[in-house]
Formats: sequence, structure tokens, C-alpha cells
Amino acid sequence: MLLDRDQFLVTYDPAKADAALLIATIKEAGYTAQVVSSGAKKSASPLDTLPQGSPLLDDALARAKIENKPIVLDFSAEWCAPCKRMEKTTFADPGVAALLERCVLVRIDTDQHAGLSRQLGVIGLPDIRLVMPDGRIIRQLRGFQNVETFTVELEQLIRKVPGR
Repeated sequence: MLLDRDQFLVTYDPAKADAALLIATIKEAGYTAQVVSSGAKKSASPLDTLPQGSPLLDDALARAKIENKPIVLDFSAEWCAPCKRMEKTTFADPGVAALLERCVLVRIDTDQHAGLSRQLGVIGLPDIRLVMPDGRIIRQLRGFQNVETFTVELEQLIRKVPGR
């Protein structure tokens, strides 16, 4: 199964379908799933700055400040089909690779860093955060990013860093 969208909605009757089985089936296909009832309140907005205390993020911030580079946080997982597709296409593109060399790229496996992922409000994959060298998160990209759109996002991010 190949979906070009990063999010889709499954409407079901709880009297006829088991939510846990539905989620398991969606995850088995390589996608992230969550149940949201129609009366659910929206969750709080994601953080606007990187939290301190995580060696992974603290090291990235220190390097970004020293090198005056923006940070690209790439949240993914081994089982994530859109993440694998992005790895094979978008990240493999020479133009994207050249732009990422001008950034501090941090790959974060959400299974290995579940606490950090929760703290940053990651609810679907891939989830990419574009961060200034001072730790301000200026953009969140959810779902598969093709070469063209990701290139534009990276170029805009790099241009926003003073002195670059």
C-alpha cells in the first residue's frame, strides 16, 4: 500500500469495530495511528523551542551555535513506510544532501527516544522540525516530503539564519 498523503481519516462504528484492532492493522501497514473521538479537544500546540536536558538535542544546539547552522530534526521509525520512502528518494537526492550539509541533521528514532518524541508532541511520522541555531522551532513538516517541497523548506530555513 502506498499513500501520497501523510494523514488520513478512518471513520468507524465502535459498536462494529474494535479500535485496538484497527490501530494494530494500520501500524502493521507501516503508518502511525491514533483514535480521536469527535468530541475530543485539540491537544496543546507543540513546543516552540527545543527543551533542554536531552544529550541528543543539547549536543545539536551546541554544534548549531558554534557552526551558525540551523537544525533539522528528523523523527522516524524503522517500521514507518513513508519514512523509508523519504529515505530512498528525498534524503538520497544530491541537492537535498547538499542542503542538509549546511544544517545540523539529527535523526531521531521514535522507538528508541519515545520520551523525547512525546515531549516534542510527535504524533505521526515522518515528523521534521526546522530549528534555528538558538533553539526556536520555526516549522514542523508532517508526513512524506518530496524532493521539491523539502528543498524549498531547507532553502528558506538556511536563508533565515543571520550571517548565512
